[in-house]
Amino acid sequence: MSKFLFAVFLIFLSCQIKAIEVIDLYQYKILVSDKTRQSRLTASRDALFKVLIKVSGRIIDKSSPAFRKAIRNIPAYMLKYEYSDGANNQQFLVIKFEANKVNQLLESVGQPIWGNRRPLVALWLAVEDELQRELVTQDSFPQIEQLLSDKSTRRGLPLVIPLLDLEDRQIVSVTDVWANFSEPVNLASQRYNAERIVTARLYVNINNNTWQLDWRFSDESQFAVNELVGDKQQIVGQMIDDVADKLSIEYAVKALNFNNDGLFNITIVGINNFTKLELVKRRLLSLSVIDAVTLKVVKDNKFYMQLKLSGNELDLSKALHLDSAFIRLFDPLASEKENPKNEYRWVGLK
Repeated sequence: MSKFLFAVFLIFLSCQIKAIEVIDLYQYKILVSDKTRQSRLTASRDALFKVLIKVSGRIIDKSSPAFRKAIRNIPAYMLKYEYSDGANNQQFLVIKFEANKVNQLLESVGQPIWGNRRPLVALWLAVEDELQRELVTQDSFPQIEQLLSDKSTRRGLPLVIPLLDLEDRQIVSVTDVWANFSEPVNLASQRYNAERIVTARLYVNINNNTWQLDWRFSDESQFAVNELVGDKQQIVGQMIDDVADKLSIEYAVKALNFNNDGLFNITIVGINNFTKLELVKRRLLSLSVIDAVTLKVVKDNKFYMQLKLSGNELDLSKALHLDSAFIRLFDPLASEKENPKNEYRWVGLK
């Protein structure tokens, strides 16, 4: 199993969470031919473009005036860089960009910011080759598994490829994945605690003798099939791009202009000392949708806070839903009037 996917899996074994905290969002590793200044500048411009995609989850228009201005002054966006050696005498340039400047650039080109806590996707991919169908694992299709790992890392998309061990095989079969039978797939995915589940099938279309990949989210709300046709590796990579694009539309936060200055009130319970209060404030500020946190009132062990948002209330709700440190207080049997509004319990980091 690749290092990235294995690390993700270890996170699941250690704690029950809804989202993965993606590291190095503002960093990119790119192949270079030499260590000359011109080569570094060219690679840095390409790396900035890729980082913008990773941070926003969207494809950026290279022709936009703001982007063209940025690449003309690329050193101003670079925090640090270093070279590293790869296999077969390859050389890589590893660049870390300044987060604030990248975020400002995204805002100037009208693109959202996708926070570093992102939904983990469990991918069940069935491949039909010479009339034999098999699910992708590191052992069965190592090249495809590595491609999925590399592509998802570059897009900042947390991805887990199921182990397909005895426990998985007792619940789900290649036929279930091929036919998108959601019940066994969802049941088998529970052990990975994925927020979203994708089933996909890769095969040669006998009508045109080309590779075709059909994929879909397993939940009923996104049941439409997405079809890709072309080179096998190209369409596998394109699937990851498409999944990231769709999730970024759902979760990424776009800066908005509010008539009320983007202020939003929230209540937090479960805070019993100053240390926890500081942890709560820092955790809230780590969400890309929140620009500022102000404590207004403390009453009956409830902390009433005012948030300044860069997105809207729905963006905040999605971000808090993905964050395991907060649990929304909601009684499904109570009426809307009886339920607390915008009230969450701080359970902390486990």
